[in-house]
Amino acid sequence: MLLCVMRVKAEELQPGMVVARDVKNIDGMLLAPLGCELSERQIGILQAWGVTEVEVEANEEQAKAHDPLAQLPPEVAAKITADLRARFWKPDEFGPVPAAIFQLMLLRQARRTLLNPPKP
Repeated sequence: MLLCVMRVKAEELQPGMVVARDVKNIDGMLLAPLGCELSERQIGILQAWGVTEVEVEANEEQAKAHDPLAQLPPEVAAKITADLRARFWKPDEFGPVPAAIFQLMLLRQARRTLLNPPKP
């Protein structure tokens, strides 16, 4: 089984998830090391420290279930990607920052579409 990494909001963490990257507070203090299997107590500690997201290990099926773009029909995902790309100036010349912003906007639009599917 191929493992990948997915970013999970702190309120969605579940006991048994395995940390894929060290989790530190803003002062650099280690809160959960790479490879740590999270317990209910550890999740509470992370939330108490204000951690908003944690990268955890996932198999492909779990990652796909967590990815809003993967949950959309391919034609809908292609349409929202094209619509968003049309809003960007010179989308083929993305640098790393505009590419990251584009990806975040695309995920946000995919979540909105899942909540309010287009009418046929």
